[in-house]
Amino acid sequence: MIAMAGPQPTWQRGDLLARFVIPGEPAAKGNSREIVKIGGAARLRKGDKALAFEALAGQHVTKRAEPYEGDVAVYVRVFYASRRPDLDASLVYDALQTRRVKVGSGFILEPRLIANDRQVRLKIEEGFVDKDRPRVEVAVYKATQKLVGGPA
Repeated sequence: MIAMAGPQPTWQRGDLLARFVIPGEPAAKGNSREIVKIGGAARLRKGDKALAFEALAGQHVTKRAEPYEGDVAVYVRVFYASRRPDLDASLVYDALQTRRVKVGSGFILEPRLIANDRQVRLKIEEGFVDKDRPRVEVAVYKATQKLVGGPA
C-alpha cells in the first residue's frame, strides 16, 4: 500500500435524491455492441438487449422537471437470474441522465434525474442471484467531497 502524506479527498453521501427498482436484468454494455451501416459507414451501436433495458429503465427512473446538476453517489444492487452475467451497471447510469429524443426531423431533451452521467462520482455496485425476480435496485444521493486523514 502506498502511504499518502496529508489529508486525502474522498466522497461523502448526502441527501437522498431518488430510490427506485427496475425489473429485469441489465445487459452488459461492453458485451452488447453491434456493428451497423449508417450512410455506408460502419458504426458501433448498443445491441437490442441493451436498448430494450435502457428503455425499460427509463420508465422506472425518477424524473425531475429540472435535472439535478451536482455530483451524485449511486448505489446499485443487481439481482441476476443466474451467476453467469458479469456485474455491469453502466446502462443504469445511462438511464439516469437527460437524453436526446428524436422527434420528426429534430430532437428534444427528455429530462431525467440528473443532467449527465459524468456527475456520478461514487459508484457502489453489488451483484446477487434471485432466479425468481431479477431486478436492479438503485439509490441516488447528493455527493460532496471532503478531506480525511492527516500526516502519517
